Amino acid sequence: MYVKEVFSIWRLLKGIWPGVLAVTAYAALVFYLYQYQGWHFLIFPISIISVVGTALSLLLGFRTNSAYDRWWEARKSWGAIVNDSRTLIRQSLSFIKAEPNEKSAIVDNITHLQIAWCYALCNSLRRESVLINAHLHLTEQELDYVSRHDNIPNAILFLIQERLNYAFDKQYLSTLFFQNIDDTLSRLCDSMGQCERIKNTIFPTQYSFFVHFIIFLFTLILPMGLIESLGRIAIPITFLISFLFFYVEGISYVMQSPFEGNHNDIPMTSLSRTIEINLLQLIDAPLIPDKILPKDGYIM
Repeated sequence: MYVKEVFSIWRLLKGIWPGVLAVTAYAALVFYLYQYQGWHFLIFPISIISVVGTALSLLLGFRTNSAYDRWWEARKSWGAIVNDSRTLIRQSLSFIKAEPNEKSAIVDNITHLQIAWCYALCNSLRRESVLINAHLHLTEQELDYVSRHDNIPNAILFLIQERLNYAFDKQYLSTLFFQNIDDTLSRLCDSMGQCERIKNTIFPTQYSFFVHFIIFLFTLILPMGLIESLGRIAIPITFLISFLFFYVEGISYVMQSPFEGNHNDIPMTSLSRTIEINLLQLIDAPLIPDKILPKDGYIM
């Protein structure tokens, strides 16, 4: 995710310059054919171009808002994960009543399982090796167990539930406190499901194709409508207008997939590290990792 308030113009052009240059070259060709070859039939009514441009603006606005809604829902889900992870360990420390050594063993185990769950969810959403970083917080038996599951984060949640069940069976947790912690675990499961829904539900392909087609059609007729009244000035005007539409469409394309590991991705690795630091400090762990700092203006 970008963390700078100032965005580089070169970064803006990086993904869209081929299309913008092609449209500008096309506008220059239309001007040449009209001005020097006498191809006056290239003139296109500006009123029709205005209608197409207005329709395209509405379509792009809807697409961008829909893409942003997906991105923001993903960010809210991970915000809830951060909060509920802290709540889970805080409740475990406060609600579990046992001998100090026994309590420490249970809470420490739950803490490391929760940290492993965050990393495993992050990796699974990015289609990476799921146990990267997560394996550091799992025992050999736990690793063997979760490795047999298709959904490793879900398996880790089950292990946390087992630890809570053990504490309840031993009467280290009262019924009310157990229910409160179970509610927190349910919210974590809900957040995981929301992230998986966003990841596995693609943006409607037919809608994306239709927007691409309208942009292509609009940039095809745009210089024909400007060339008669503006002359050679139509070339830079075409460049600016096409740049605007290509850029807005590019923004929506990137934001509609917030878990792909690009520069606009939700910073799940950084959030997981923040959770790891916070939870380890709660249990007074001897080794606390460093925060992940932004690199080149973005953080993952």
